Amino acid sequence: MTKIAELQDKGAVVAWSPLGDHADVIACGSKEKGGIGFDDYGGELELYDWNIARGESNPEPTLLGSVKTAARFGSLAWGKGGEHGDLSTSILAGGMLDGTVHLWKPAALLGGANPDDALLASVKKHEGAAVSALKFNPHADSPGLLATGGSTGQLWMMDVGQTVNVYAPNGDDANGCRMGGEITQVAWNSQVSHILASSSANGCVSVWDLRQKKPWCELRVESGIPVSDVAWNPTQGLHLLTASEGGTGGLKLWDLRASTSMPLTTLEGGHTGGVLSVDWCPHDDTLLLSCGNDNRTLLWDLYSLRPIAEIPNDDNAAASAPNQQPSTDFYGGGLGSSQQKRYDVSWSPVRRGVVSTCSFDRKVQAHSVVGLATKCGRPPKWMSPSGGVSCGFGGTVVSINNANPQQRYVAIDTVVEHPELKEVSEKFESEFAASKDCVAYCHAMATKAEDAYESQVWSFMQIMFETNAREELLSYLGFDPEKINKAAVEFEEKEDDNGSKREGTAAMTKAAEDTIKDALLVGNFEAAVECCFRSGNLADALVLASCGGADLWQKTQAEYFAREAKRRPFLSLVSAVIHDRLEDLVASSDPGRWRESLAVLSTYGKSEEFPVLCAALGDRLEGAGDGANASLCYMCALDLGKAVRYWKLTLESAKDGSNDVAEDLLSLQDFVEKVTVFTQALDSGPAMDDDVANLFAEYAQSLADQGLLVSAAKYLKGCDTQDCRELRDRIYRSRMGSYCPDLSANPPDFPYDFVNVGVARDLQGITVKDSGVEQMQRQQQQQQEAEQAAQAAAAAQAAAAAAASQAQQQAQEQQRQQAQQQQVQQSPQPPPTQPETSTPALAPGWVAVQDPSSGQTYYANQSTGEASWEPPVAVAPAPAPQPAPAPAPVSQPDTVQAQPSGTMNGARTSSSTKVANKYGDGFVTSASNPELAEQYGNVGTSNPYTNASRPGTAAAAVGGGKKAPVSGTFDPNAMPALGQEYQYLQDGLVAIVERLAASASSPMEKKQAAESQKGVAVFVKTLARGGVDGGIAAQVGAMLSALQNRDYGSASSIVTGLVSNEWKDHKDWLKGFKFMCQVCQKKQL
Repeated sequence: MTKIAELQDKGAVVAWSPLGDHADVIACGSKEKGGIGFDDYGGELELYDWNIARGESNPEPTLLGSVKTAARFGSLAWGKGGEHGDLSTSILAGGMLDGTVHLWKPAALLGGANPDDALLASVKKHEGAAVSALKFNPHADSPGLLATGGSTGQLWMMDVGQTVNVYAPNGDDANGCRMGGEITQVAWNSQVSHILASSSANGCVSVWDLRQKKPWCELRVESGIPVSDVAWNPTQGLHLLTASEGGTGGLKLWDLRASTSMPLTTLEGGHTGGVLSVDWCPHDDTLLLSCGNDNRTLLWDLYSLRPIAEIPNDDNAAASAPNQQPSTDFYGGGLGSSQQKRYDVSWSPVRRGVVSTCSFDRKVQAHSVVGLATKCGRPPKWMSPSGGVSCGFGGTVVSINNANPQQRYVAIDTVVEHPELKEVSEKFESEFAASKDCVAYCHAMATKAEDAYESQVWSFMQIMFETNAREELLSYLGFDPEKINKAAVEFEEKEDDNGSKREGTAAMTKAAEDTIKDALLVGNFEAAVECCFRSGNLADALVLASCGGADLWQKTQAEYFAREAKRRPFLSLVSAVIHDRLEDLVASSDPGRWRESLAVLSTYGKSEEFPVLCAALGDRLEGAGDGANASLCYMCALDLGKAVRYWKLTLESAKDGSNDVAEDLLSLQDFVEKVTVFTQALDSGPAMDDDVANLFAEYAQSLADQGLLVSAAKYLKGCDTQDCRELRDRIYRSRMGSYCPDLSANPPDFPYDFVNVGVARDLQGITVKDSGVEQMQRQQQQQQEAEQAAQAAAAAQAAAAAAASQAQQQAQEQQRQQAQQQQVQQSPQPPPTQPETSTPALAPGWVAVQDPSSGQTYYANQSTGEASWEPPVAVAPAPAPQPAPAPAPVSQPDTVQAQPSGTMNGARTSSSTKVANKYGDGFVTSASNPELAEQYGNVGTSNPYTNASRPGTAAAAVGGGKKAPVSGTFDPNAMPALGQEYQYLQDGLVAIVERLAASASSPMEKKQAAESQKGVAVFVKTLARGGVDGGIAAQVGAMLSALQNRDYGSASSIVTGLVSNEWKDHKDWLKGFKFMCQVCQKKQL
C-alpha cells in the first residue's frame, strides 16, 4: 500500500504548505455541505499536520487550526508571500463558491489566534460566479501575485501586499478579462514569472504575457471538450501539459517552441476516460501524476510516455483480496466507482515522493510513491545526490555539484592532510636537494639542532663531505694539531721540591759502563742491550738495539713496551702504531675514551683500513651499550646499514611515545633526511635493507598523500620492495609522472605478474566476454586456418590445371582407350592407396575456401553450388566382388585407366548419392560431375557454362561468386541462435528496436524504426554466419552499452567510425544502426 495518512469525511480542496519548516502541513477547504440534511452551513478551513516525519505507520493527522466561512470553497492556494518564504509572510487564499477570495495568515491560525484576526482581506471580483481556480506566483520576484479564475470565464490578478491590488491581465480593469468558458485551472510558468496559463471549459488554453497584457498564444486542445487541468514542466519553461475531461485527447504534451496548433505527443495507454486532474512532479520532471473518470490514479514516466504504476483505492484493494468474507455493512460496505474516483492529485512541494489525493467518497489521503517511482527502471531524481566526492591517488579529491542544473561542475583539488610534513619536505627539497651544498646544509642542521646527539650526527655528516675529512674529524674530536704542536714546543718540566728539573736519563754505574763497553768492543750488541735493561737504562738499550739488526730492534722494542706500558699508558698506542696493530688497539680500547681511539684511527689508519677500524670501534661501543656513539663511528666507516640501526630505534621510540600522527611523520622526516644526506657521501647507492626500504616507502606514500608526487618518486630509487614497486608504478602513471625524470627516462616494470586465469563462458547466467589473450589466440588460429585454406585452394587450382592438361592428352587417345576399356575393366586392380592424413578426405567435388570477411574456412561444391561450414566427409563405397583373373594387358604410356565400378558382368550400379542438378533447369550434365564423368567416360569434357553464367545457376565457382544476401526480415522469435559471448548483443538490440517501434508516432518515425529493425536482423544473421569480425562485434557491444546508458554521443561516434571503415562490407545493417542511434537520441529512449 502507498497510503501513509488519511482524513475521513472530508470533501475538500487542499493546498500543501510550501514552507520547509511545516512540510507536513496541509490546508483543507470544504467544498461540500458539512451538516446533515439540506441546510447549507457554509464551509470551514482546517489546517492538519500529516505527522509524516514521525515515521509511524498510518499516523493520525493532527488538527492545528480552523476557521468557519460563510460559503464553501471552490479552490485553495498557499503562497510564500515573501522573498524568503517563512511562516510569518505566507498567505492562504480561498476561492469561495460565492465569488469571494479570502486571504488568511497561516501563522495566526497555527498559533491559535482569533479567526477574525487571521483574516487579512476579502475581495469579491467574481460577481455571481464561483472562484474555480487559484494559484500564487512561485517566483521570488512576485511572491504575492495571485491569479484567480471564475466559473463565468473571468480572470483576475491580485497583488497582495499591504493592500490588495486587483487588475485584469488584458489591461481592461473596468470590464475585466473574460474567456469563452469556465476557468478550470491557472498555472504560473516555472521559469518566467510574468507568463501565466489558463484552461477553460471550451477546450482552449490561453498563455498570457502579463507584461504585454495580452495572450502570448492560444492552444485549441479539443473542440467542445473541457480542459480540466494544465501544468508547466518544472524545468522547461516551454513545455506544457493539458488534461481533457472527455474525448480521445486525454493528456497532451505541448512544446511551444515547435507548434501551438499540434501537440508534441499524446500520452496513451493509461486512462480510458477523461482526466480530471494532473500534476507535474516538482522534484523530477520525468514523473507525472493524473486521475480520471476511469477511477484510476496513474504515475507516468515521460521517458517512455507510459504509466508505470497505479495508486490504488482502498475499496478496490479490499475487493481484490482473496477469500474475502461477505460484508454485513449497509449497501455492501462500499461505494460505486463513480463515488470512489479522485478529482484532485497534488505533489507536496517539499516532501519528495509524497502526494495528496481527494476523492468523491469524502477522503483526503497522503501517499508515498517513492517505491512506485523506481518502476521506471531508474531512481527518481530526488534520490540522485546533488553532489559527490571521490578520493584518488596523490591526495586528489574530485567533487561534483549538481545542485544547480544550469551550473554543474566538477572540481579537482589536492587535499593536504598534514601541512607540517609538506612544509618541512618542501624546505628540505629547496635547501638540500635543489642546491646540493651538503656542507652548508649539514652545518645549518647541526647549528639549529636542539638535541646534542642530533648536533653530533649532522656535524659528522658535515665532516664526511669535507675535502680534508680526517683533519676536520681530529679537530672536531678536540685534537687540533696546531695547538698540540704549540703546547709541545712551549712545554717545560716543573721543578721538584729541591728546585731542580729532571734532565736526561738516570746515571749509569761504573761497572755497568765497563760491561757495556766490553760487549761493544767484541760486537755483542745483544749483551750490551741486556746490560742496559738490567741497569735500568732503557733509553740506552733502544739506542744500542738500533745498531744491532732488525731482530734485536724488535726484541728490544717489545721488552721496552712490556716494561713501561703500565707506567706509561700512551706507550700501548705507540706500540700499536709501530707494529701496525690498530685492530688490537681498538679491541682493547676503553669505550669511555672512544674519541681518543677514533682520533688514533683517523691519524694512523690507512685509507683502505680506516672504514674497517671505525666499524670495529663502533661494534665495541655497541657491545658496551653505547649505541649513539657507535652510530657516529659507523658513519665514519660509511656503513649505512649499521649507522641507521640506532636511528631506527630512536624513530620507533618516538612513535611509541606519541599518539600524534603529525609528530610521527615529522620523526620519519628526520630519519629520511639523515639517511638521504648520508647516502650522498657514498660512492654508490647501496641497496637498503627491507626495514629502511619500508620506512622510505612509508615516507614516500605520506608525501604522495599530500600531493607531493615528484618528491615521493625520489625516495623510491634504492627501494625494491613490493610496496615500493607499486607506488613507483602509480606515480609513473599519474598526472605528475611526466615530471619525474627518473621514471620518465626508465619506466618502471609493472609490479604484478600476469596470470591467465581463464574465462568462464557462463557464470550463473552471466555471460563473460573473452579476454584479450584468448581473443589474440583465436585470431592467430583463424589466421593459421586462413593460410591453410589458401594453400589448399592454390593446390586445388594447380590440380585443376594439371587435370585439364591431362584431359587434353586423353582426348587424343580416346579411340585407342575405348578398344581396351572392356579388357581393363575385367582385369583385377589393386585398391587405390590413400595418403595418410590427420583430417578426413572431402567428398568428391568439394574444396576448402577461405571466407574473406571472417577469415574462416568453409567448403564449397563446384558441381552443385552448395556451401557448408562443416567439412563434408567422403563416404567409402561398399567393397565389390573381385573379378576372375585375366591376362595382363599390354601397358601403354600416359594412359589413364578407369577403376572398376560395376559387377562381374559389366552391369553398372547406380550411385547411392543423389546427383544434384548443377544448373537448376531440370537437366543433369556430366560436365565437372565426377560420378557421371566416370560412368560415361567423358572425364576430359569441359564445363560449357563458365562461372555459372547460365540463367538460374547457383554461383558455385570458387572465389568467383558473390556472398548470398542476408534477409532483413525482423522476427524476434525466429532469430538465429548465437553463442554465449554474443547473445547479449541480440537481446539488447532487439529490446531497443522494439521500444523504437512502440514509440513511433509519425510516418517518418515508423519508417526509421522499420529500417532499424532491418539493420538488427541483418546484423544478427550475419553474426550467426560468422560474417562479422570480433573487433566489429566488440564495437557494436560498446555502442549498445552507450545507448543503454543514454550516452548518445558516444553511440553515434562508434557508428560513424564503423560507417567510415566498414561500410563496403556491412552497409546492409549499418544503415539501420544509424537510424537507431538518431531516433534513440531524439526520443531519449
